[in-house]
Amino acid sequence: MSFFRSLVQRLTRTPRTLVGLVLIVASVVGVTLVVRSSAPGNRIVMAATFLPAGTIITAESLREGRVSPTPPGSVLVAEDVIGRVAGVDIGDGELISSRMLEAIPESRVRVSVPLGIIPPTTIVRGSAIELWAVDADEMSPPIAVARNAIVLGVVESGLGGGTALTLLVGAFEVDRVLSAIGSSHMMVATEGETP
Repeated sequence: MSFFRSLVQRLTRTPRTLVGLVLIVASVVGVTLVVRSSAPGNRIVMAATFLPAGTIITAESLREGRVSPTPPGSVLVAEDVIGRVAGVDIGDGELISSRMLEAIPESRVRVSVPLGIIPPTTIVRGSAIELWAVDADEMSPPIAVARNAIVLGVVESGLGGGTALTLLVGAFEVDRVLSAIGSSHMMVATEGETP
């Protein structure tokens, strides 16, 4: 112990030596942090579970990984895959490439829908939902206006205006959705069950 104490005393006698030691320690710490923070490879998107062909891909069914080198056609951002349909069976942990997905359907339309009831917290970006028009005075049964709509965004108004969903709905359902929004019906989003 006295050896280290005497070494430290000798090295710290001159300010130049002390500054040199501080710089060496700082550079070692800095290099260590940089090496640990940089993971090897490029970010890619992979399946978190088995996705059979025809499955609408949600945020929960994806995870990010890193590979080097990046295979051609690999999807690099999860947002590019959410809401798309798997064209082939995709295995758990398999890298997702654009060739595995069905073509982007031109028959889906983006619509913003104000909701009359706050949706469940499980309805998030990438969720597949059903949209219902509910009569405010409950004189008539609920009407399903869109099935299997994909949530692109959930927006909550800070001014007491409620919640609005940005959805991808089928082209044949757009008229029903817009008619229901323009009527006295209240819009309700569910995950498959009737309200």
